Amino acid sequence: MNTQTSEVTDEEIRKLVVARLHSFPAGRKISIGNDGEFTKDELIKSVEKDDRIGKKIIQVQLSYLQSLKEQRFLEE
Repeated sequence: MNTQTSEVTDEEIRKLVVARLHSFPAGRKISIGNDGEFTKDELIKSVEKDDRIGKKIIQVQLSYLQSLKEQRFLEE
C-alpha cells in the first residue's frame, strides 16, 4: 500500500487479487457468467493483463472483501 497517500493503486489491487487466486484449488474451473469457465491460471493471466475477464474478477474479489469488511456475511 502506498503509505504516503493512503490510497491503493491499481497495481496493488491486481497483486492482491492474484494472491487470492493462487489460493484457489488447482484443477478446478470457475464459471464467469456467459463468458465460460476458466482455470485458476487463466484467471491470473487475465488479471495481470487487465483484460475484460480480469476486470470482472477484480470487481468480484473487491466486492467480496468489502462485504467481509462490512460484516455482511455475519448478519445473514
